[in-house]
Amino acid sequence: MLVDNSICSSVSRSTVAPPIGDNALKCFMCPLLWSCAWALGSTIAAMCRVLAYLGEPLSLRRVLFDTDSSLVQQSYSPRMMNTYLNLAGFGMAAWEPHSVRPEEPFVYRTTSLAGFDRNLRGLAAKLEPTCLVAHVRGVTDGENEFVGGSNLHPFRFPGAQVVLAHNGHLRDFRRMRYELLKHIRPELAQRIEGTTDSEWIYALVLSQLDDPMGVPETDELAQAIATALAVLRDVRTREGIDVSSPVNLFVTTGDSLVVTRFSFDYGWYPPEDTMLETDLPYVSLWYTVGGKYAEHDGETSMVGEGPMRSLLIASEPLTVDTSTWLEVPEYSMITARRTAAGLQHETLDLDV
Repeated sequence: MLVDNSICSSVSRSTVAPPIGDNALKCFMCPLLWSCAWALGSTIAAMCRVLAYLGEPLSLRRVLFDTDSSLVQQSYSPRMMNTYLNLAGFGMAAWEPHSVRPEEPFVYRTTSLAGFDRNLRGLAAKLEPTCLVAHVRGVTDGENEFVGGSNLHPFRFPGAQVVLAHNGHLRDFRRMRYELLKHIRPELAQRIEGTTDSEWIYALVLSQLDDPMGVPETDELAQAIATALAVLRDVRTREGIDVSSPVNLFVTTGDSLVVTRFSFDYGWYPPEDTMLETDLPYVSLWYTVGGKYAEHDGETSMVGEGPMRSLLIASEPLTVDTSTWLEVPEYSMITARRTAAGLQHETLDLDV
């Protein structure tokens, strides 16, 4: 589908410039900012920020708190978003090989602000996972969004071995739900507890697997995600939905990782779109790959020679210096798996 640039260029709306750096953390706590912004008809909407990792033991504190563009800092002062609000909660699933039942992830979710969560800081100082999905949730507005534990990412049904987080939003999702039920196994549909489109995507992906509660091979997981995206496109077409809807997915079993950078109908927006400012750029996604993500000579980056053993993917680079980061191509999927020779990963085109 061609991008309708005339729609994008014809829309003009005043916005409130987001605070930068330390001022951002102070400003988002200010009720006056919110009342003034809404009075001006401005957008204080946001996309989520996510990171996923597979590789050598990783300092959780480093990626969540310590780097100069850490995930927690991105929750209130992102560098690659037009707005800064990601205050609807934090969640993570972390696999640590030296823990009890290492095949089971350590899952932590909270609606508290991650930057002020002492429990999270304490855990981050102790954990060194070999696989991680962490997510700070953004919401579009306070009137129609529910902020609660059931809506926090990453999603993992009891007994399931697949975990999913999502950065994006399916426009007009309420019109899609009942059609999607035809493609979701009843026993999985019954487990949906929250109100997000993301949890439905999770149930849809699981429904494409031969054994939704098992551990799929990387190729099967990747195919399930591609099939789920094709189902979503088909339902959108039948419902007449053709508005831009980004779907960056982060899916893992602890041994395999599949991540997508994708959008339905990118570039198409209605004039009354209240999320326009956050959607004009294609939703960002970056990665860095190497031996181990660690501090070296005062800088944090992938270090080490030899075969690649670690892959880190994030909504935006975790450091201001982006020289060791690469942008994930649009409409693509990255797959990664552990092998005896190191980490095997590849980038595939997504044509669904």
